[in-house]
Amino acid sequence: MRRRAATVAAIAIACAALTGCSLQQGLADRIPQSPQRAPAPAIDAPTLSGPAFDWASTRGHPLVLDFWGSWCGPCRAEQHDLNAIEAAYAPRGIHFLGVDLRDDDASGRAYLAGYGVAYPSVSDPDEQISAAYDVAAPPTIIVVDSRGLIVSRFLGTLAGLRAALDRVR
Repeated sequence: MRRRAATVAAIAIACAALTGCSLQQGLADRIPQSPQRAPAPAIDAPTLSGPAFDWASTRGHPLVLDFWGSWCGPCRAEQHDLNAIEAAYAPRGIHFLGVDLRDDDASGRAYLAGYGVAYPSVSDPDEQISAAYDVAAPPTIIVVDSRGLIVSRFLGTLAGLRAALDRVR
């Protein structure tokens, strides 16, 4: 009986570890991914690579905000695909910015280097930026149009992101 209980406990722990940011999946089931059309709060912060990100530099361009964490399994799983999306849409004038949640800068920089992330990321260790965007957990993608309005939100998935970027102006 003890052996069976230990096996069940081990399986439960393994499943919990594999789900990564499981909170995000629950949110994706409850919150519709419809456009919000709310003004996007400005982000002016130093990037993990050093130079400051200037919100004004995105004026007149759509922007994709990628809320991620180096500790987030689903973030790591989707980063390759997100890099490909950025490579396809950046030449079209769509800007990308990562927002690193709850990490120290060294962990964030290691993630960016290890996954070959080409777009800048800012650090959000105390979740001030995340709170302003109503982001509970990563991975979350928010699309801002060229007028500075939030038009799409993707919680725990990249499904539909390319279509949203094809429509964004």
